[in-house]
Amino acid sequence: MRLLNLSTVELDDRHNYYGGAIGNIAYNLLHSLSRRFANLEIHTLTEGVELTEPLPTNLNIHIIKRGKVMPFSFNVRRAINKILNERDFSIIIYLYFYEPIYVSMLRKIKDYPFVIGMCELPHPRLKDEVDGILKYPALRSIGKNMMFPFFIKTLKYCDRLIVVNNGAKKYYNKFIMEEKIRIIPYGVDPDFFKYSQLPTNTYNILTVSRLIERRGLDYLIEAMPIILKEYPNASLHFVGEGPRKAILQEKAEKLDVKRNVIFHGRVSPEELVNLYRSCYVFCHLSFADGWNQPALEAMATGRPTICTKAPHNSMVEDGNTGFLIPWGNSDILAEKIIYLFGHYSLAEKMGIEGRKKVEREYNWDRIAEEYYKVFCEVAR
Repeated sequence: MRLLNLSTVELDDRHNYYGGAIGNIAYNLLHSLSRRFANLEIHTLTEGVELTEPLPTNLNIHIIKRGKVMPFSFNVRRAINKILNERDFSIIIYLYFYEPIYVSMLRKIKDYPFVIGMCELPHPRLKDEVDGILKYPALRSIGKNMMFPFFIKTLKYCDRLIVVNNGAKKYYNKFIMEEKIRIIPYGVDPDFFKYSQLPTNTYNILTVSRLIERRGLDYLIEAMPIILKEYPNASLHFVGEGPRKAILQEKAEKLDVKRNVIFHGRVSPEELVNLYRSCYVFCHLSFADGWNQPALEAMATGRPTICTKAPHNSMVEDGNTGFLIPWGNSDILAEKIIYLFGHYSLAEKMGIEGRKKVEREYNWDRIAEEYYKVFCEVAR
């Protein structure tokens, strides 16, 4: 079975959040598919690669470079034409569906079985996440309205659509039949994010995120004065950079918790693992996201997670692997953290259950098998 992936996302075999986690997620999926299924010959477009290990022999990379004169879309179309003329393919896939396929390309691939996925629930981007003219909501709205018919047209062409959770399924079900949709989440590497026992007498709170308004990071700092009354040695650790850093630092100073709030900035994958291992509880408070990969990593490490009650946190099981709380309420956040600090056995049990859930549902081998089943469905 020969597959062609049209998504040009950059591939990275090292864990990396700082250009977006999707490059590593896409690499892990393609690598697991090619490693587990020798009968697959995978060809993937990519804008670039950051690889430290050799690729499996049945995973083929086609790098599309940005030209100085011609638009990138022209180079993509030319590359797709060339590849389709040189080889026959069983299936065409579009892994990371972040923009519609050009209409001319849809005509080119209309006779192939066509699978779209990995699809997340779309989410808004606030002003501190965009640059240039995209800072103006009216202009963003015009651009979306112009592209929407092509978005729908691309969806209509697919034989299967793979979404990461029920929230994304409900969204895409407005545009295509439910029978075409399959739910397959992202995975995590349980060998890299190894389980470790919950630390004792150390009350570290960890969040891993871009420092932007949408992620609700202010509420963590606002919760700290309440937490410190009960646990004076508690500390809050931020991993990541972003435009809100100075605002968060100023708020920590104003609330007199600056000494208990540590900004680590960008860290290496190994440092990130150590920070997960040294934390007692992990928090992620975004009001809207497509998916919450750091929560999966915290669960793999054996840490209870506190997240907002929202579709992108589908991996968190309220009361079993952590707590799901309303967005924007620092009092409830503080209450849940204090409760876990005071109930070590419960926190440890939540961490163990989270690890079990990762091994059972979110390891990359299982994810690859689910994708392979979909490929076999459409190939038949």
